[in-house]
Amino acid sequence: MNAQDLLEAAKTHTGLSQNGLAEAIGIRQPTLSQWNAGKTELSDETYIKLAKLAGVDPTEVIIEKHMRKAGPEGRKVWATLAKALPKSAVLLVVVALVVPYNQAHASTIQILQAAKYLLC
Repeated sequence: MNAQDLLEAAKTHTGLSQNGLAEAIGIRQPTLSQWNAGKTELSDETYIKLAKLAGVDPTEVIIEKHMRKAGPEGRKVWATLAKALPKSAVLLVVVALVVPYNQAHASTIQILQAAKYLLC
């Protein structure tokens, strides 16, 4: 699901206007308009909020987002993650991506180790 489709799904699912959606996810409406036009990229946290409003799985939305942005090798890795990991482990990987590196490097390592443990 691309950004525009996600925005439409959220509007349809909630009945909110674009202004209402922007307020619901904590961003300004012009930012959401730029995102919808493909001129800017929203954070993973904002994608997750919007996915929840759209009634779709945030994990799948984040994986698709990163697959679109990645190069050929990166897309292969994301596709493998999407197929191989149970949803709970994928969620741990998504959380690891969302945690800013400079705030919680140790936590990110612990989350990735937990994901590895779940796969074994």
